[in-house]
Amino acid sequence: MLRPLILSLFLAASGALAAPPDIFVAYPNDGRVVAFDHVLLEGSVPAGASLTLDGRPIDVGSDGLFIEWVPLRTGPNLLVLESRLGSETSRRELRVVSQPVLPLPETPTAIVAGSVQPAENRRVHDSQGATVQVSFRGSPGGRASFTVGGRGPYPMLERNPENFPGSVDPQDPAAARRRTAGIYEGSLVLAPGERLEESAVTVSLTGRDGRTVTQTAAGRVAALPAAQPRVGMTTGTAVIRNAPGRAYILYPKAGIKFVISGEDGNTYLSPIAPGQSVAILKNQVRLLPEGAAVPRVFFSTIRTERKDGLTEVRFELPDLVPFSVEQSAQPGHQRLTVRLYNTFSDVDYIISDFPDEVVRDIRWVQEQDGVFRAEIDLRGNQQWGYTTAYQGSTLVLGIKHPPRVNRSRPLEGRRITVDPGHGGSEFGGAGSLRVPEKDIVLDISLRLARKLEARGAHVTLTRTADVTVPLAERPLIAERSGAEVLISVHANAIPDGVDPRRPKGAGVYYFHPQARFLADTLQRALLEGVPQVGNDGVHYQNLALTRPAAQLSVLVETAFLTHKENLRLLMSNAGKERLAESMAVGLERFFAFQNH
Repeated sequence: MLRPLILSLFLAASGALAAPPDIFVAYPNDGRVVAFDHVLLEGSVPAGASLTLDGRPIDVGSDGLFIEWVPLRTGPNLLVLESRLGSETSRRELRVVSQPVLPLPETPTAIVAGSVQPAENRRVHDSQGATVQVSFRGSPGGRASFTVGGRGPYPMLERNPENFPGSVDPQDPAAARRRTAGIYEGSLVLAPGERLEESAVTVSLTGRDGRTVTQTAAGRVAALPAAQPRVGMTTGTAVIRNAPGRAYILYPKAGIKFVISGEDGNTYLSPIAPGQSVAILKNQVRLLPEGAAVPRVFFSTIRTERKDGLTEVRFELPDLVPFSVEQSAQPGHQRLTVRLYNTFSDVDYIISDFPDEVVRDIRWVQEQDGVFRAEIDLRGNQQWGYTTAYQGSTLVLGIKHPPRVNRSRPLEGRRITVDPGHGGSEFGGAGSLRVPEKDIVLDISLRLARKLEARGAHVTLTRTADVTVPLAERPLIAERSGAEVLISVHANAIPDGVDPRRPKGAGVYYFHPQARFLADTLQRALLEGVPQVGNDGVHYQNLALTRPAAQLSVLVETAFLTHKENLRLLMSNAGKERLAESMAVGLERFFAFQNH
């Protein structure tokens, strides 16, 4: 009976070996359109299989991994992958379209369709200093102008090294010319009180061949001063930018009032200080009835109150106004600066709870018309987080007290939230060895949590399984748990257009100054514990998981999924263990330093 069993096992094994080798492509997907002349090709075949691309052998590791930087022709490209394992072969075709942004030739004269800005309707209710910005992309070396309604023509300048010498990259001047050739710009500044009915913007270009072409922008512009300004109120937690599509600067809660001075596509424009406007998404604001009072408040009292684990600074306001909190953190000089907009100070009453281990002093100034500034000087060399909320119309700034750190066991009793990135329907980076980022970082995070708990820390995980956790919920989990640190664990990947042979290494991201020393300490520990991973540096970046201020919030990109050796490190148990141990050591060192 033994011989038939052996024979059947042999036949089964032979059948498995005879199966055509599976070609797994993590990136790009079939039909991908890229704006570059190369594309990253990454994936894997079974161990021992060979692989060709358009008949050319490509490098495949012993684990089947391949990562290639493939040149493309402009337009459609057909990439043919063929793999062989033993006597079996398989084939896979990928269609990739290259659409690089290239300058038009000088002739025939043309304007790129759809390139004329403004692309969205723009309306202002107060024309004080209002500017109509116009641009387009066309044939280089021409003469351009624009009209707004019946006004003009006004000249436009080409963004070339002659007109903009500062745009030249001395290391690659030809590249600078390619990027900017044929970009024309101009603007119209309206006089105070000037009225502009809804008007079309049309550009005109006369090229080197003497031909003149025109095109009209999709967006129209208007300056129609309103007899009564409208007031909008935020309907929930909002994010406000310094211009449409630009950087986040304010994060108001529900019920904050703004004066609406104009519209730009899907945003309202609002002046919050002389010379400063912000952009608020229309779907985050409810317009109040015409005649609603413009937000303009006076207040007289600031007081501090000590609570369990924090000190509250209370601004007793009569209404909910926009505000910002700016942190400065240097040894011996810790400060929080609070600005209240649409606010005028009548402050002659500041009551400080005494004694207080956090707040040293509070001073105030009317910074400019409608902008009140309070400077809160703090004790110590490390800030531990703050929260902001309105209680009624009183703005409450809660400043956390420093933790009591055990000298011999610095992590004992510390509250740390570990956030494994992505999860569930959010895969993160594809992972060329067939394990996506979400699974890799969950494994590393669980190892990190165990190591922190073994050192005495109280650890909260935002997920412990392959489930979807909304991005906005992750920092709230940390805040509800009373975390002193939020560490979000990820694996990096390059964007389109970047050669995968260069970017590698661990990197730590922070936003608030209070988290910079923690970021430095973690990065140093990673480079010491896993030197072969490489150094991607410490990054200042406004991310959803570095922005939360209730605790020290950092995001760790442990290594690059798109670098062969980095990926192999992430896939190995030994590599995951060393990355987790290094982060635990970094956290331990950070808390230990607080005793000094």
